[in-house]
Amino acid sequence: MKGRFLWLSMTALLTLSLAACSSGNAGENAASENEAAVVEVLNLKSESLEAEYTLSGTLQPTNSATVTFQAAGEVKQSLVEVGDQVQAGDVLAILDSEPSRLQLEQAQSGVAQAQGQLSAAKAGLASAEAQVRSAQSNVDAVEKGASEQQRALVENQVKQAEDAYTKVKADTDRFQKLYAEGLISMDDYEKTQIQLKNTENALDSAKKQLEEVTNGATAEQRAGAKSMLDQAKAGKEAAQATAAQAEAGYKYAQLTREQAELGLSKTKLTATVSGTVLEKMVVVGQATGAGSPAFTIGETKVLKVYLSVPDREISSWKAGQQVDLALGDETRTGTVDLVHPRTNAGTGSISVEVSVPNPNKDWLAGQVVKAGLQVSGEQAILVPAEAVISNGQEPYVFRVIDGKSVKTPVELGAEIRNNRFRIVSGLQAGDTIVSVGAEGLFDGYAVTTAEAVQ
Repeated sequence: MKGRFLWLSMTALLTLSLAACSSGNAGENAASENEAAVVEVLNLKSESLEAEYTLSGTLQPTNSATVTFQAAGEVKQSLVEVGDQVQAGDVLAILDSEPSRLQLEQAQSGVAQAQGQLSAAKAGLASAEAQVRSAQSNVDAVEKGASEQQRALVENQVKQAEDAYTKVKADTDRFQKLYAEGLISMDDYEKTQIQLKNTENALDSAKKQLEEVTNGATAEQRAGAKSMLDQAKAGKEAAQATAAQAEAGYKYAQLTREQAELGLSKTKLTATVSGTVLEKMVVVGQATGAGSPAFTIGETKVLKVYLSVPDREISSWKAGQQVDLALGDETRTGTVDLVHPRTNAGTGSISVEVSVPNPNKDWLAGQVVKAGLQVSGEQAILVPAEAVISNGQEPYVFRVIDGKSVKTPVELGAEIRNNRFRIVSGLQAGDTIVSVGAEGLFDGYAVTTAEAVQ
C-alpha cells in the first residue's frame, strides 16, 4: 500500500513539473487549478541527540620517537623485538666497540703523558720562582747595605783574625831562631811559615769584608745583583710559558679522552623514551651509519587519533569534550586534547586531536576507528535531509498550515545525524513539515497526504 502511495506522489509531482514548464507563471496558477499535491509529512518534536559515528581516524601512539644510531659500525647485537616494553635508557642494540675501545686506550695514554709533562713544567716553574725570590733578596741586600749587627760581626771577625795573626807571627819568629840554631827541622820551620801566610790571608780577607760593609756595595756589585735578578725573571717567564703549554696539552688530552669515551658509549644504542617497540629496522651484521634509524618506540597505554572535522562543524568541538570511539563492536570514550587553530590545506577541515585510553594495549597503532562527539542528552529538532531545499540559496522547508505548503527559511546546524539536519532556528516542536515530495512544491500549494486520499 505504501508503494502505491509513493507512486501516486511521484505521478502528481511529475504532472506539476510539466505544468510548471508549460507556462512562466504555472507555479502561481497550480495552487488554484491543480488538485492538492500528495506528500508525506512529519510532525516535529524535540529529540535527545546521540553520538553519530560520522568521522574516522587512524590510531597513533603517544610520545612516539624513532631511535637512531649515534655512531657508525657493524651491528653486533639486537636486544629487543617488536612488541617489547622498554624504558628510557634501556640498551636496544650494540655496535662493534673494538675500534672505539682502542681509541680510548690511546687517549688515556695521551692523558698520562700530558699529565707528566704538566707536573714537570709546574716543578720547573716553582724552581724558577724560587730563583727570582733569591735574586730579589740579594738585590735588596745590596741596595740596603749591612746592618749594625752585621758590621759588628765583621769587626769581631777582623779582631779574631788579627789576634790569630799576632800569635802565629810570634810563633814563627821563635821557630825561625830555633831553625837557625839547628834545633828544629826544616819541615817544621816550613809549616810555621805556611800557617803564618794563611793567618795573614785570613786577616786581609776580614779587613776587605769590613771595608765592604763599611763603604757599602760597589756599582759593579749592584749591577751584578740586578743582572742575576733579570736572568731569574727571564727563567721564570720561560717556565711559565712551558707550564701553560703543558696545561693546554693536558686539557687537549683530556678532551680527546672524553671524546673517545663518548664514542665508546655510542656503540650502545639506548631508548630515548619509554614505551612499546613498534618497529624494528636493524639487523645483526649490517653496517650502519650515524643517524640511521633503528627502532620506533611509542607509548600505547594512551593512544591518540586525529579527526578531520568539517570547518562548518568545528564550533561544536572543544578541548576536554568526550568523544565516542568505535573499533569493531567495542566502544571507548576519548577526550579532545586539542582543536588545531587552522584548517588543513585544500580540505576545508580542521584537525582535532583526541586521546584514547588503552590500558590493556589491545587497541593497536594503525587501526582505524570511527568517532562521534558525545552530546550528553542534548535536545534538538531534527529534519530529514530530503525535506530541506537549498539550491545554492538560503535553505528552507515547507511547513503545512491549513492544508497548504508554507515556504519557511531555516538555519541548519553543523552536524548531520542519520542523514538528518539539526535545525538551529526557523522551526519549533509541534510544526508539521513536508518530509517527502517537497522538491516540486511552491509557496501556497495545496497539499494532502496519501492517507487522506484513500
